[in-house]
Amino acid sequence: MKHRNESKQGGFTLIELLIVMGILSGFLLMLVQLVDSGLSMFRDGETSQMLADAGSRAQRVITAELSQFRGSTTARDREEVQDRLVVQMLPSGLPSAAEPNPSRAQVLRAAVHLRPERELEIVDTLLVGQILSDDPGMTPEQVEEEVKKRRSTEPLRGVGNMLMWPARQEGEDDALVELRAGWFLPGQKFPSAGNNFVDPFKVIVPGSPELPGMLLREITTPILSDLLHVEFGFWSQRTKSWGDKDGPLAGMSKRGSSESMDLSRPLPIWDSARGGWLVDDFSGGVFPFDLGPLSEHDGSDDIHPHAILVRVVVAQPADATPEGLLNGFIGKDEQRLALYDGTSFPGSRDGGFIKINAEWIQYGSVDGDRLLGLRRGQRGTKPTEHESGTQVHVGRTIEFVVPILHAKDDWNG
Repeated sequence: MKHRNESKQGGFTLIELLIVMGILSGFLLMLVQLVDSGLSMFRDGETSQMLADAGSRAQRVITAELSQFRGSTTARDREEVQDRLVVQMLPSGLPSAAEPNPSRAQVLRAAVHLRPERELEIVDTLLVGQILSDDPGMTPEQVEEEVKKRRSTEPLRGVGNMLMWPARQEGEDDALVELRAGWFLPGQKFPSAGNNFVDPFKVIVPGSPELPGMLLREITTPILSDLLHVEFGFWSQRTKSWGDKDGPLAGMSKRGSSESMDLSRPLPIWDSARGGWLVDDFSGGVFPFDLGPLSEHDGSDDIHPHAILVRVVVAQPADATPEGLLNGFIGKDEQRLALYDGTSFPGSRDGGFIKINAEWIQYGSVDGDRLLGLRRGQRGTKPTEHESGTQVHVGRTIEFVVPILHAKDDWNG
């Protein structure tokens, strides 16, 4: 009898086993959560560092290019004015026939100082074309030898032109853009429609049949990619402050009109020659300091900005966890939207900007999983419909100012 009682007391009861299993399950759950939290923190930190690196690189690249702008303060050092800066708000992609009220982007053309290695590259390209045009049967070795001979007789001038514009980046995500740029010798021409040759800096409106968008893609190359936005603001003789978080493009209406721009803010468009190029929305906006065609070749009344405000939004890596996903379809007039999980949304709770496909949207606040007080079609983009599950981009915004040493005002005109 005593032996049977001792055997009964030697094991665990079912309740005791359940309690132990519950405790172990709790410990395992805590361990999994701890590991998952650590991995999330690592991923977030890695993504944050990548965004910081991308922002720093964008600032270096753009500053280096804008610092090469060239301009004469007196116009007495050259017989012909070649120091023009033109910045226009034109339909994104520069289509020959734009849709009504399209999204717009800034297209920048400027006289620049050319670094020797860049000018030599341009010269070599031109020489190859000339050599093959004269003798198409030459071998690559013969062409290379002939280029070396002719290059020795080509003096480096150190001056040229640059064209810069943000274009949609190839891929499935319509939100991503790349900053493209091309450098040219003064007067350099390219084959256009038919047998015509065109100087990209003599055409008033890029994207017109005279200078189609496809040609601009061919003669430019990406200098920055995986961006969400690029924006420039130019400090004029009437600018008083850099403005607020809305940015320079807030001075343009939804249709891209600049007739009611606030001159105390930086301008989103510019024509240093004031020569009658920027007179309506089709040409890229109404430049408030324009004097008409007679001013185009009169360098004495040119004006150049004091500084340029640059705003760039870099995108997080494609393989990173999406910053947000739409939880439901939204029409082009919707004033609120829902996210799948608002708790992990990285945007400011007190309002900010998001990009869905090609549209920029400003929101007023975050309430749980909802973004409220939407202002559609910001930063020159067009309000559109968006399907459920579409990625919501926030990115990281960087701002910096590039001073212009040859700034010039004209208070007489």
